[in-house]
Amino acid sequence: MIITNKSDQKGSKTSIIQALRKHGSMPRIELTKITELSRATISSTISELIECNLVKETEKAPSTGGRPAIALELVPGSHAIIGADLDNQIWTLCEFDLLGNVLHMTKIPVSSPRPESAIQALIEHISDTAKGAEKELIQMIGLSVPGLVDTRKGTIKSAADLGWANVDIEDMVKTAFGWPVVAMNRHRARGLAECRFGSGRDYEHMIYVGVGSGIAAGIFNDRQLVSGSFGGAGELGHITMEPDGPVCPCGNNGCLHLYATAPAIEQEARRLLRSGMASSLLNQKFPGNDLQLLQAHDVCKAADEGDELAVQVINQAATYLGIALANLVNLLNPEAIILGGFIPGMCSTYVKTATKVMNQRSMPALSSGISVHTAVLGEIGGALGAINFALDKHFSYTMIQ
Repeated sequence: MIITNKSDQKGSKTSIIQALRKHGSMPRIELTKITELSRATISSTISELIECNLVKETEKAPSTGGRPAIALELVPGSHAIIGADLDNQIWTLCEFDLLGNVLHMTKIPVSSPRPESAIQALIEHISDTAKGAEKELIQMIGLSVPGLVDTRKGTIKSAADLGWANVDIEDMVKTAFGWPVVAMNRHRARGLAECRFGSGRDYEHMIYVGVGSGIAAGIFNDRQLVSGSFGGAGELGHITMEPDGPVCPCGNNGCLHLYATAPAIEQEARRLLRSGMASSLLNQKFPGNDLQLLQAHDVCKAADEGDELAVQVINQAATYLGIALANLVNLLNPEAIILGGFIPGMCSTYVKTATKVMNQRSMPALSSGISVHTAVLGEIGGALGAINFALDKHFSYTMIQ
């Protein structure tokens, strides 16, 4: 599709597309309130966008009978944008349309621990994806990555699990394509996706907490991500739980990261198994009976099946998380907490215990109405959140081709 008129002198086309992208289908009257554009401007601009096949009209059934209202919404699949998420040494590279629908997805294993190699592998696949794209591409890239990310400078300040520090990831990718590139912490990216498209879409004030090899949070106030001074707000995994605890990779002692994550679960399960405690986990076939090969997902599965050792391990990890959640509730008074990452996603015991402890240790008046949900977007969440963050920052109608 080629659009001959790409002008948007007053920004009205950009405002309308952004409003429909962020808030979904709505009638003209609501669009005037959100964009603060006049009815005449809305009418003429919508006509142009409909002609360009970017916006369409649809009937929205009324709740109390009567004539259906005419709503406006973006046309699915009109354009594509590329986003990627790095997790557990694998890039998930996706093409999405402006509504968040997945048009294409591929997995890219990272064989080298060096950041330059990991990013170069991504660049090569983005190039291939862009060449093979069936939709017109919006030339912009969103990246969801581990660690503490400075969203002002586009750098990964530190990703202790990967051994990365001061990685200029935005510049490296931008140099290859010349497009705007936005990088953000993967858990905050996943939280943004859940806020817009997933378990948090019905809430104005929510907190997303991702639990896997690490822990981080995304805090959303009036559906807007709270970034802090440079994008670091939400490093929940590095709050102190035990002042005299072991040293965390971040350099502090006794961080939540050491007690509630996948590595913590694995370490405690191995300790109890080596102490002689009985468990169905011993019936599993680990090559050479090497307990170092025991994974957190094995413990999670056994806990949900009622294995005593596994339940003890999971309850201990989830109790620490529940205490941290209680502190968040008391500090921020959210409507909902969304638990994401593979630990909550596969272990109902973990979620139930964390929720119970959160309710026990937070102020009843603050926690009584809180909804706790698990994330629903899975492996695409990070890439989806990152491209939405990029679109929020850089999109304009003039980028449409």
